[in-house]
Amino acid sequence: MTNQKKDSSKISSELESELFATVNTIISLNQKYQTGTLKENFFQRSIKSAINDLLKINLSLNTNNIELSKLLANMNITDDYYKAIDIINKISSLNISTNQFSKSTSSSILEIPRLTSEITSSFITLMDALKLEAFDNNEIISNLIKDLKKSFDRFPGLELSKVKLTKIYQEFLKNGEKIVNHQKLRDSMADDLYSVFKEFKEKLNLKI
Repeated sequence: MTNQKKDSSKISSELESELFATVNTIISLNQKYQTGTLKENFFQRSIKSAINDLLKINLSLNTNNIELSKLLANMNITDDYYKAIDIINKISSLNISTNQFSKSTSSSILEIPRLTSEITSSFITLMDALKLEAFDNNEIISNLIKDLKKSFDRFPGLELSKVKLTKIYQEFLKNGEKIVNHQKLRDSMADDLYSVFKEFKEKLNLKI
């Protein structure tokens, strides 16, 4: 138990350090860009790297069951954190390439814990529905996979997994009724979904 507490304390301390550095980097980069100190290309590369770092930190917080709000309060940087998030939100309105910096990215940073739970639940519900031989409601299964894809698309990163899920989704749009009415096709779709779900769990180190 003592070792576990030490490990937890060490992880929390490391994440505090990383979070502090990343938040201040985002704020500093924005200030320098606004005053013309940084060239546009360098700013784009640097801010993208900082955003990715922030996403990784949030994923680590979720994996280690550390509440962001408590960590921010303990560090006394709540205002600075949300200032950094606001900067990310406003990047899409700056005169730079915005395709890499959408508002959905900054929103998803704040929503990672909820999205993780939502996506996990959607995967399990959909796979269970496909495995039930007596369940053949095409509309319900269609709605389940639409909801799953909508949530999954909002999750930061996981680009390869998103491509795989999109292929499954498109296949269902084309042959949904046929799939629902043939158990082997449903089992195959459930297996494909499980493959994507497994990648999702491994990415987040979820123990499910």
